[in-house]
Amino acid sequence: MTRLLRVSGALLLGALGGCAGIFQHHMPAVPASYAVQSPVAPAQLRVGSAERDITPEVGGYMAGFSIARTSTAISTPLKLRALVIDTPSRRIAIVGIDNLGVMRQDADWLKGGVAGFANGDVFLCASHTHAGPDLIGLWGYYGFSTGRDPAYLTKLHDALRQAVAEALASAVPAHFEFGQTRLPPAGLVKNSNRGGVFDRRLSVLTAKADDDGRPVGTLLHMACHPEVLSRRNSLISADFVGALCEQWRARGHGQAVFVNGALGAMVSPDWRERDPDGVAAFGAVACDLAEQALTEAAPLPVDAIEVRRRDVYLPLDTMLFRLGRLFTVLPRELYSGNARSSVGYLRLGALEAIAVPGEMEPAMAAQLRRELGKPDVLLFGLCDDEVGYLLRDRDAHDPEFAYERSMSPCTDAGERVRRAISGVGYPR
Repeated sequence: MTRLLRVSGALLLGALGGCAGIFQHHMPAVPASYAVQSPVAPAQLRVGSAERDITPEVGGYMAGFSIARTSTAISTPLKLRALVIDTPSRRIAIVGIDNLGVMRQDADWLKGGVAGFANGDVFLCASHTHAGPDLIGLWGYYGFSTGRDPAYLTKLHDALRQAVAEALASAVPAHFEFGQTRLPPAGLVKNSNRGGVFDRRLSVLTAKADDDGRPVGTLLHMACHPEVLSRRNSLISADFVGALCEQWRARGHGQAVFVNGALGAMVSPDWRERDPDGVAAFGAVACDLAEQALTEAAPLPVDAIEVRRRDVYLPLDTMLFRLGRLFTVLPRELYSGNARSSVGYLRLGALEAIAVPGEMEPAMAAQLRRELGKPDVLLFGLCDDEVGYLLRDRDAHDPEFAYERSMSPCTDAGERVRRAISGVGYPR
């Protein structure tokens, strides 16, 4: 028995160190990259939008907050929303999905079903609602079973393919307008770790048909955890993101696609009502602000579209993630012990956005903007991957951020992502 325990202990330690080689690949010497730039002549820009319902069956595991939490009813439907920009030489799709987040290999598979688009030209951005199904796997039955439902991933695959195809088929000659407003310093959004440190910008990029000015699609962008509903919630819900997008349509502005920003560590609603009524009220206030940004919008000429992508590899050192892989509840592919993720860059005329694979803290996002010399660049959070929190080095070692550090693949994940974005090849 003693010998058996020793052998079992040795095997466990070995597995924790190397995760038993499950889903392991060799890491390439040079990370893959992708860069394209396409000119857009006047009257060549076409824009379309569409959505699909992705509400799961009741009873499945819910991502975020507590493990082994299962849904008991549907409060609001979950949606996949697509905005497509079509030109003779390039097609871009910005897709918002009501979910906590997807893993890189799943994002690649999901985007592989989208016909007529390069993988890098599809930006799949999770809203980060904590009232949707678990696509990561960590919130199953107390670590003994995964929370992922393969059938639901197939449903997402079909929904993404259909929504992008419909948006492309409905695309019409259009022009863009871009506006911003500022969130109030208190009473709507807060940072639980660093007081009033959060991105107060709410941005609206709207496309209007050239022939009659009708709205054909809008990108709504702000940074906040969709956590109006409390951690005790068991109702399936898109949280305030769904309420905001539905209000936007009800007020005559057409299809909206929501993309979150630098919401990490720990930007969340500053809201008393933590129930479905509170969700609707928060969404209405956010919609009021979005309409304010719309009234101040100015034309955004798009003379060129530019896309850049680069893989980044993050050591999987955090005990939670390593145990998740050991017990196969987290089927994350590794490359020589590293999780493969990616960063991105999108330019539509003068509008620029950076795509990051997780929850970047606002202080790091501000630092990144300074390093790039781009104070107005948007940050697409949870894009094509959910790797957890992305912290500055000083915060990654601060006891205040112990929880956030535990929900990140490695202590320097944020710095690795920041260096990848700031590296050679990214416009400055």
